[in-house]
Amino acid sequence: MVIPAPPVPVLAPAPPPPVPETTHLLFAGLESGVLGAVLMMVWFALDALVERQHWWAMLNLWGAAIYGNAVFRMSLGKASLAGAALHIFLGGVAGAVIALALGRLHRFSLILLGAMVAGVVWYGILQHGILRSLNPLIVRMTPQPATLLAHLLYAAVLTRIPGRGVSLAAAWGREPD
Repeated sequence: MVIPAPPVPVLAPAPPPPVPETTHLLFAGLESGVLGAVLMMVWFALDALVERQHWWAMLNLWGAAIYGNAVFRMSLGKASLAGAALHIFLGGVAGAVIALALGRLHRFSLILLGAMVAGVVWYGILQHGILRSLNPLIVRMTPQPATLLAHLLYAAVLTRIPGRGVSLAAAWGREPD
């Protein structure tokens, strides 16, 4: 008597990961942009210490967009807080906008290239547009090349947007398309 072999179990293919929607990408970009802006502030604080300046010097410089040239007579305080808030706000908004372009890329090399291009473009927009229109002294007194390097650090943080968008889609129970 021959005993038939048990049937071979057929494994169902794993469901594809949820596809991030625009909402997921915007939140992923906002989060990444804010994290990138905070990393930039840490970088500027370290750079200021190396240059034997106060660590909050860059925060006060950004605060000149709100308090004008009075920041040059101010120390750590409301101008620093205003500058940090402005920087975090602009970093978050830029991250959300950039997420719409990077969010659906899947190859890391393309994500990295796109993020680096976005970081350099964001640097140009800030230096030659937004900050110049708010207070021209901000652009003239911004330390170089520390600022360009800070924007590349910002761009490195933006590479997390596609993965974060997918994880937000999964966390929010998004059904795959």
